[in-house]
Amino acid sequence: MPTTQARGLVALQTVFLLVGSMFAWSKLVPQVTTFYATYHTFFHFVGCTVPNPLKTACLYGSLGFIVALVWSLSVYQTTTYLREKRLSIFLLCCSVFAATVVAYEVLIYYKVIAGAISVSCTPGLSPLASPCFTGMIFFILAYITSLVATRRLQASATVPS
Repeated sequence: MPTTQARGLVALQTVFLLVGSMFAWSKLVPQVTTFYATYHTFFHFVGCTVPNPLKTACLYGSLGFIVALVWSLSVYQTTTYLREKRLSIFLLCCSVFAATVVAYEVLIYYKVIAGAISVSCTPGLSPLASPCFTGMIFFILAYITSLVATRRLQASATVPS
C-alpha cells in the first residue's frame, strides 16, 4: 500500500512533467510551423536556414515528455514500487539525453569541436539560454522526485504490516 507521501511525490513528479511538456511543445510547435511555412515539407534536410524539426533534439525531448507524463499519470492512478521504478529509469534516460544534448551544444558554442552540426532548435544561442537546457532541468527535477518516491515506495513495501 503506497503511503500518502509517496503518492504526493508522484503527483509532484507529474506536475514537473506537465510543465516540462507544456514548455517543450510551446517551443516545438512554432518551430514546426515556421519550417513548414518556409519549405512546405518536413523532408527537406540540406541547406535549411530554419532547422528541420526532425533533426533537432526538441522533437525527441518533447515526445519524451509526453511519454513520461502519460506514464506518470498511470503510475499515479495505480502507484506501485515496480511501476515507479521503471518510470524512474526512463526519466534517467531522458535526463541523460537532455544533458548530452546540452553538453554537445556547449562544445559547439565554445568552438571546442569545429564543423559540428547543431542539433538544437536554436543554433547560435547560448546553450544555457536554450530550450534544451530548460527541458533538461524539468527532466532532472522529475527524475529526482521519482527517485525519492521510489525509495518511499520500496520502504513502505518492505515494512511488515
